[in-house]
Amino acid sequence: MEVLHNEFYSKIKEITKLSKQVNKNNKQKIIEMMKSHIIEIEKLYNKKDDHWAVETADLIVLSLELLVTENKNIDNIFKKCIPRFYKKLGELQLYI
Repeated sequence: MEVLHNEFYSKIKEITKLSKQVNKNNKQKIIEMMKSHIIEIEKLYNKKDDHWAVETADLIVLSLELLVTENKNIDNIFKKCIPRFYKKLGELQLYI
């Protein structure tokens, strides 16, 4: 594991296992929780309530949980994702 520390990745896998038991492997439930967290983050951030940072971490955990649930290789996903950000931001920089 290159992107996430192995100990953190193990904890994400444990959370995913527990979530599958609690949510009956309902992946749509994870997506609904992600949507709910985005709304909460925006509200807290706009109110300048620092708890937005914890809610953002929750969103990251939910995102990783969805990737693990779908048996996606997190390293490979991030190796595709990071260069896309550089490319998109580089293209947008031309308009500044």
